[in-house]
Amino acid sequence: MKRMFGVEMQAPAGKLPGFYAQVIHKIGVNVNVFDRDGQLLIVEGEHDRQKLNELLTKASMLGEEFSLWLLPPDTEIIHLDDIGFESQEGHTYLYADRVAFFSLDVSAGDDQDQWAALEQMKETILGRIPSTPADLYLIDPAHDQLIDGIARAYNISVLWQDKDV
Repeated sequence: MKRMFGVEMQAPAGKLPGFYAQVIHKIGVNVNVFDRDGQLLIVEGEHDRQKLNELLTKASMLGEEFSLWLLPPDTEIIHLDDIGFESQEGHTYLYADRVAFFSLDVSAGDDQDQWAALEQMKETILGRIPSTPADLYLIDPAHDQLIDGIARAYNISVLWQDKDV
């Protein structure tokens, strides 16, 4: 899982097609665009996000900006359209403000309690990223207290992943 940035490019009204082509050329020369989805350009680092922002602002083409998570290919997602998208290149992204990540603390509680807690948590889980030593689960950030409550009820523990995983 990797932090990425999405910057939306808005087509300028009343400009000639050559103007648009010049902006695209400047972006290609100055910014390492990792991926795109329609008018959303996706970059890896803060430096490229800032440079892209500057170029699009100067051209009056800057739209919304998004903090994204690039997910590994083996991620299982339920209703991706609610929390992210798949790019033209086939990469899966989640909007960072729409998800929270946790794993079960494998050292807390017994296997049966962990299984039972996870069964109850499944009602709010949006996806799973296979990982070692424990899978990462995705939820709506509004459900973090619910997950903590279920963990307490089964005498297990969950580990919340930092926002900068």
